[in-house]
Amino acid sequence: MSHQLLYVSAVALLAANVNAPVSANEISQHLSTIIVPEPIKRIEPKYPVSAARQSREGWAIFSFVINEEGSVEDIILKDSSGSKDITKAAKKAIKKWHYKPAMENGKAIQQCVNTVKLDFRMHGSSTKGVSRKFKKKYDKAVEALNTKDFARFEELLVQMNNSKYMHLSENNYLQLLLAQYAKEMGDKRKQLHHLRRIANSLESVNEAQQFSVLYQVFNLQVELSQFVEAHATYEKLIELPSATPYFEQFSEVIAKVESIISSDKNIVITADIEKDYWSADLVRNEFSLTNIEGSLHTLDVRCANKRHVYTVENNNTWRIPSSWKNCSIYVYGEPKTSFNLIEHPVDI
Repeated sequence: MSHQLLYVSAVALLAANVNAPVSANEISQHLSTIIVPEPIKRIEPKYPVSAARQSREGWAIFSFVINEEGSVEDIILKDSSGSKDITKAAKKAIKKWHYKPAMENGKAIQQCVNTVKLDFRMHGSSTKGVSRKFKKKYDKAVEALNTKDFARFEELLVQMNNSKYMHLSENNYLQLLLAQYAKEMGDKRKQLHHLRRIANSLESVNEAQQFSVLYQVFNLQVELSQFVEAHATYEKLIELPSATPYFEQFSEVIAKVESIISSDKNIVITADIEKDYWSADLVRNEFSLTNIEGSLHTLDVRCANKRHVYTVENNNTWRIPSSWKNCSIYVYGEPKTSFNLIEHPVDI
């Protein structure tokens, strides 16, 4: 494979973006005191040889911390298209990145709310379809789901998930199937998880499919009180021409979301840890972790200009200073641990 066949692109989404539901005045104040980090050296990932030979594309999303010296540390894989070699190549490159550190009132500080998506794309020769082997299993899984033979369906899913390397189109089909299964099981959180993975590679589908996926993601995010993410999805939706007839409906939903955030009611989110951690973007400055069933051991609070790591006990409450901007939390514990995140009303 020659160099002309492939390229890798990085899309950086730094913390000073518009994801957080803050007022124009707050945004102005934030930008006047904090200077975000500037990239000095950002090495492009090497396209894995095996992926290039197979014309296999993919993506990976990471969160990371930029320390006071401008080096990258504490890299967390947030999501990926499923190809382990692509994820490994992306993380290896990020470790070598270097920034001019963020500054607050003239002092270098950590910059913690940094998210990057690395896309691995082929020039014109990528595999857009699926393999015969995949299609055979996929068709059987669809039949099992339609006939509600869930034992057979789960058996086929294990076989499909055992694939170490999967084409992007195959991963999208698999995620759609998993979303349909989660909906059948009444598990909205898992349904959202799988639809969101499709949403991360929408450039490979047509506009009607983009609208369908984003519309479902938006509704589920609102229903599950994932308000920061819902606002980001809303911004993507209104860019689609096919969304024009729904503008009024979307605006009404966003207005209700903002009303909930500013209300005197608790915002309760049900959570569970599937593998290593669970994460959420906060809309309020005070929160608790309650009803822990299992074991949680670490809370990593990452804000635009601050970061703190805490131990966790049931019913612990944290109050974040208003000067900490755009905060997210990463909760670590044993797999299958469930708990509630409660965001408490803001002080009036």
